[in-house]
Amino acid sequence: MSAQRSNLSLCPLSPVVANILQVAYYRGPLVTRARMLESRGHHVTSVLGNDEAFGLDAAVIAAVDSIVIGFSAPHPVRAAMIHWFKQHYPNTPVVVLRFHSAESFPEADGGSVSDDPEVWLAAVASTLKKSA
Repeated sequence: MSAQRSNLSLCPLSPVVANILQVAYYRGPLVTRARMLESRGHHVTSVLGNDEAFGLDAAVIAAVDSIVIGFSAPHPVRAAMIHWFKQHYPNTPVVVLRFHSAESFPEADGGSVSDDPEVWLAAVASTLKKSA
């Protein structure tokens, strides 16, 4: 699966709030999160796993306002992804969805431990506001 800009248009009359890059580790959560973010007016580019993220064109990453890292991979895999983004795109905020509250990602700009979409969507919105 290559990087995809979703063609869903759940809020066709709303202005784009932000361009979001999502790194997910399973297809189901990738699709679900993309739809939830789009329902808030975001444009979403999604990739499945670190290798696809590493292979993205630099212009695609440079155009995003925030990066969301899913929770379904082991901690070291997600930490490596966050570290890579912060090394190469230090001004782009990274929001990590944590598997449990004991997880720590010091390089991330924001995060949420909740499966509740309202909670993690609020974490994304808060991080976007801080970076504006």
